[in-house]
Amino acid sequence: MSLRLIALLLFVAMLHTGKLYAQQPSALDKPVTIQLQPDSLISVLLKIQRKTGSSFSFNPDLLRRYQVKYTSVQRVPLKNLLQSIISGTYLKFELVGNDIVFTEVKPEKRTVHGHIADSANGEVLIGATVFVPELKVGVLSNQYGFYALNIPEGNYELSISNLGYQTKKIPLKLTNDYQLEVELSMEANNLSEVKIQQPVTPDPLLLNEQSFTPRQLNRIAYYAGEPDAVKALQMQNGIKAISEGSSGLFIRGGNSDQNLILLDEAVIYNPSHLYGLVSVFNPDAINSVQVYKDFIPANFGGRLSSVIENRMAEGNNKEFHVNGGLNLMSARLAAEGPVVKDKSSFIIAFRRSLLDVFRSKFKLFNPSSVYYDINAKVNYKLDTRNNLFYSVYGGQDHLLSDNSFANNWGNITSTLRWNHLFNSRLFMNMSAIYSNYSNLLDLNADTLSKKSQWRTGVRDLTLKEDFTYYNTPENQIKFGMMTTYHRFTPGETNNSISDELNIAKDRSLESALYYNQQLSAGKHWEFNYGLRVGLFTNAEERLDIFDQNGNRVKQEDTRTFLNPEPRINISYLLAPKQRFSLTYNRSYQYLQLVQNSTLAFSSLEPWIPASRSIKPQHIDYFSGGYWYVQDKFSVSANAYLKKLYHQLELAGHAQIIQNPAIRNQLEAGNSTASGIELELKKTGAKLNATVAYTYARVFRTINGINEGKRFAANYDIPHELKITASYNFNKKLSVQSFFTYSTGRPLTLPVGYYQYDGINVPVFESRNTSRFPDFSRLDISGQYQFSSKLSKKRALNSTVSVGVYNLYNRKNPLYYHLSTDSSQPQSSTLEYAFGFYPWIAYSFKI
Repeated sequence: MSLRLIALLLFVAMLHTGKLYAQQPSALDKPVTIQLQPDSLISVLLKIQRKTGSSFSFNPDLLRRYQVKYTSVQRVPLKNLLQSIISGTYLKFELVGNDIVFTEVKPEKRTVHGHIADSANGEVLIGATVFVPELKVGVLSNQYGFYALNIPEGNYELSISNLGYQTKKIPLKLTNDYQLEVELSMEANNLSEVKIQQPVTPDPLLLNEQSFTPRQLNRIAYYAGEPDAVKALQMQNGIKAISEGSSGLFIRGGNSDQNLILLDEAVIYNPSHLYGLVSVFNPDAINSVQVYKDFIPANFGGRLSSVIENRMAEGNNKEFHVNGGLNLMSARLAAEGPVVKDKSSFIIAFRRSLLDVFRSKFKLFNPSSVYYDINAKVNYKLDTRNNLFYSVYGGQDHLLSDNSFANNWGNITSTLRWNHLFNSRLFMNMSAIYSNYSNLLDLNADTLSKKSQWRTGVRDLTLKEDFTYYNTPENQIKFGMMTTYHRFTPGETNNSISDELNIAKDRSLESALYYNQQLSAGKHWEFNYGLRVGLFTNAEERLDIFDQNGNRVKQEDTRTFLNPEPRINISYLLAPKQRFSLTYNRSYQYLQLVQNSTLAFSSLEPWIPASRSIKPQHIDYFSGGYWYVQDKFSVSANAYLKKLYHQLELAGHAQIIQNPAIRNQLEAGNSTASGIELELKKTGAKLNATVAYTYARVFRTINGINEGKRFAANYDIPHELKITASYNFNKKLSVQSFFTYSTGRPLTLPVGYYQYDGINVPVFESRNTSRFPDFSRLDISGQYQFSSKLSKKRALNSTVSVGVYNLYNRKNPLYYHLSTDSSQPQSSTLEYAFGFYPWIAYSFKI
C-alpha cells in the first residue's frame, strides 16, 4: 500500500513539473512595446534586438533591399511584431535554440498579362507602362498593346500609365496566372497631351526608339497645314531632308533608300505624294509612329540606316465617329466604329488633294495634278487568346507637266495578322503581307498618240512569324522568321513593239531567322543583343540569249547570299536620371535604289536586287550616347560612325530610262559617315521647346567616279540647327513654331560647254565640288479648339489652324537649270522653292 502511494505521489509531481515547464514563455512570445521610425529592415531588427534582448541571426545581403514603415506597438508578442515588419517581403523566421533566424522564402512566380487600351475608343496603347513599385520592375506594352509581367506571388499595386493619360493604380493579389485588361482615360486637362516628357516607366532612359502619337503629330507647324508624319520626322535631330518639300529621309549619314518604311508591317517603297510635298501617311489613320535610328533590333532587317514603323489605327470599338479636315493641300474624311461592340471595330479614311480646286501653282507640275489615298482596317477579338486584324492601303499620284505628259505612281499594301497567346508569357504574331509599288512615266514623242510609257515597280508577298517570350521583367526574348518573294520590274516600255530597251527583270526570295534578347543585370546595366541570319536568292532574267532562229531563250542567272547580322546595345545607368550607351549594328541590304539624285523631287525609283553583278550593301555601325533627363528638361549627346560597303553610284551621269545596260553603269564603292548630335529639350504644361544641333559628314570613294578620289555624298550636310517650340495659353489656344538652318547640299556644276548637234553639252567639275546656298526657314502656326453641342450624346469638336510657312520669305534653292539650247547664252539658273506662304486649315470630329 505504501509503495502504491509513493508511486502515485511521484507521478503527480512529475505531471505538475511538466506543466510548469510547458507554460514557460518562448522568446517569440515576449510582449513588446516599441515605436519604430521608417528605416531599413536591418536597422529596425537591431533596434528590436536591443530593446528585447533577443538574439537575431540573418544574412545582411538578403535584408538590405527592404525598408520598414513607421510602426508603433504596445505589449504585442514579438512574433506578431516581426510578422508585421516582414510582411510583403520574401522572408520568414523561426526559433533555433536561443536565436531567431531569418531566411529567404522563394515564392512561386506567376504572370499577370493582358492589353492596355484607350477607354474612349478601345484603341490599343503602344508603349504604355505597367509598373510594380514594390519590386521596382515593369514592362512596356508591345505593338499590339499586349504586356506580360512574370513576378513572385504576393500583394501588389500595379501602376499603369501612358503619355497624356491618367495613371491608373490597381491592387493585385497574385496567387495564379492572371489576365488583366486595362483601359486608360485621357487627362482631363488637354495641356498634358502635349508634354513630351516620358511617363513613369521602368527605365525611360533605356528606350532605343522614338515614338510619336497622333496628338503629338498634330501639334507641329506644317506646310499648308497638312499634318504629316514624315515632315515631323524631318524636324528631329539626325534626320535630314536634302531639299525643301521633299519626303526623302537621310538618317545619320544613310541614303534615302536605306530606311525600312513600314505601314502595318508592309514595305512602302515610295512614301511620297507630289514628288515629296506630302507623305502617304494619312494623319486620320495613324495609331503611332516608331523610329529606330540607333540600335536596330534583330527582328528588323533589309535596310542599313533606320526603321520607321507606322501602325494604322484600329477604329473605335465603342461608338461611331466621323472626322476629317480641309486645308489648301487636301481634304480628308474618316469614319470608325464598332462592328461588334468591345469585340470588333473598323476604320476607313480617304484623302484627296485639292491642287486642282485651288489652282495651286508649283514649279514641278501643273495645277491639274492630283493625288489620293485610302486606308481601311478591321479587327476581331475571337477570344481572350486570339485576335485577327486586316488592313489595306491604296494611294495614287497623277502628275501632269505643262505639255500634258504624265507621271503616275502609287503603293498598294495589304496585311492580315493573327495574334495568339500560347500561355501567359508566350505571345505570337503571324502575318501575311502584300505590297505593290508601280510607276508609269510618259515618254517623249512627236505626238501624244505615239507616246509610250516607262514602267518600274516592285511586288512583294511576305509571310512572317514573330514570338515574344516574357521570361521575367528583366529578361525578354524575341525570335522569329520571315520570307519574302520579290518581283522586280526595273524598267520596261509599254505600248511599244520592241522590248530591246527594257531592263532585265528579277525574281528574288529573301528569308531570315532572328533572335533578340533584352537583359537587365543589376540596377545599372542593360544588354540588348541579337543575331539575324539572312538568306537572299536572286534570279535575273537574261535578255541576250537567242536560239538559232533568233528567238529569245528563257534563262536566268541565279546568285545566293547568306550573311549573319549581329547587333548589340550596352547601357549603363550612372543614376536614375543618367545613361551611357554603346551600340554596334551589322546589317545587310539586298535591294538597291537607282536614282539620279541631282534633283531631290523625283518619283522615278527603279529598285534592283543584289545579283551576279551587284553585291549587297552592308554596314558596320558604331555609336555612343549620353542622356540626362529631369522632370522638365533633358540633355543628350550622341556620336556615331558608319562604315558602308558596296554603295552604288551612277557612272558619268548615266541615263536611267530605256537603258538595258544600266547594271553595268553602276559603280560600287565604300562610304564613311560620322556625326555628333546635341539636343536640349524643355517640357512643361505650357511651354515645350527643343534645340538640336548636328555636325555630320558623309564621304564616298568609288572607283570609276571622280578619278577614284573621295567626294562628298549628295546628302552631305555638315551643319544643321533645328529649334521647335510650342506654347499653350489654355486648353483651347496654342501656338507652334519651327526654325531650321543647314549647310547647302553638294552639287556638280559645269565648268564649260561644247556644242554637239545644236545642243550645249556641259563639261562638269569634279563630283560634288560645289554647294547650294545655305538653307534656312521659320514657320509659325496657331490652333484654336472649340466644341459645339449637337445632341445629348454628340458634339462637334473643331480645330481651326492658321500659319505662315517661310515667315521671312527666304529664297531657298531647289535645283539648277542648265541651258542646252546652243542659240541661247550658256548659263545655269538657280530655281527657288516656296516663299512666304500663309495658310488656314480646319479639322473636326463628331
